[in-house]
Amino acid sequence: MRAAPLTILMLLAGCGTSVTSDGTDSDMPARTWKYYAAHPDEIEPMQEICRHWAGSNTPASAQPAVVTTNCRAAAFAKSQLQLTK
Repeated sequence: MRAAPLTILMLLAGCGTSVTSDGTDSDMPARTWKYYAAHPDEIEPMQEICRHWAGSNTPASAQPAVVTTNCRAAAFAKSQLQLTK
């Protein structure tokens, strides 16, 4: 019973690594659109993750912020790269 508060604190602190339902590590680094513009080969894999999350029944508020941030950054970088072609 004494371990319960410690366990709860560790869970809330995000200690350890976990794997999201799409199999990606939840420790995914946040990327900017400039990163994706410089690494266009990483846009499609990120958009695959985005499609997985968009197709799930997970409420937007429950999605990891890093996934939402990266999805927006990848989409914007893709649009910028298409404009320069």
